[in-house]
Amino acid sequence: MTKRATRSVGTKLKIGLNFIGDLSSIGSPSITQEEIDVTTLDSEDGYREFIGGFKDPGEVSISGFFVPSDLGQADLYAAMDSGDVQDFEIIYPPQLGASWSFQGIVTQFNVTSETEEAIGFEATIRVSGKPKLNFGASSGLTDLIVTGAGGVLSPVFDNGTYFYTFAGVTDPSFTVTATAANHTLKLYVDGQFQEDLTSGQPSSAIPFETAESRKVTIIAQETGKTSVVYEVVVTKA
Repeated sequence: MTKRATRSVGTKLKIGLNFIGDLSSIGSPSITQEEIDVTTLDSEDGYREFIGGFKDPGEVSISGFFVPSDLGQADLYAAMDSGDVQDFEIIYPPQLGASWSFQGIVTQFNVTSETEEAIGFEATIRVSGKPKLNFGASSGLTDLIVTGAGGVLSPVFDNGTYFYTFAGVTDPSFTVTATAANHTLKLYVDGQFQEDLTSGQPSSAIPFETAESRKVTIIAQETGKTSVVYEVVVTKA
């Protein structure tokens, strides 16, 4: 068995700025090369000859559990309704160092209800234009600080650790400071885009409101490289 295989857990799909939540299956662009028959009476040895024609970027099929409150799923349905071309990104686990970025239209969206099964949904994205398969992960964060009275970050920050907790917060809100030179930094709260971060500067205050916990996601990306995703679950005392 190959030891280089990577588990698919942690793979994410974005539409525009928002993640599509509760997915259990994410396909990818399936590129095919059309062929043009250029066989002539002079073709040698009785073999047909071909040259390449247009490339078809194919479709991306996804499925998961239907959550009407999820902004990414709502964006997906709205895109189906409008027919507008959208930006998409598939981000694989950071240890793989790869991602897809592409544009497409949503051509199918349906909700499934089965006996003894959770209510699910399926969607199909028709890729439009050339998709890009990105190789090489960004360097990622050099520091990550979550500020809120009583909270403790666990484990201690390390560039190659991507999942954290920050538990025991007694304040009604908290902030996040991410440091990464020459990266774009985007902050999400519970899967919803919150703001662009400046390296080394704290975010706006993130309130708990009525929630006992919030999931914070930071996407760090260097130009021309794959995004690196860090997640912190922040909980009240």
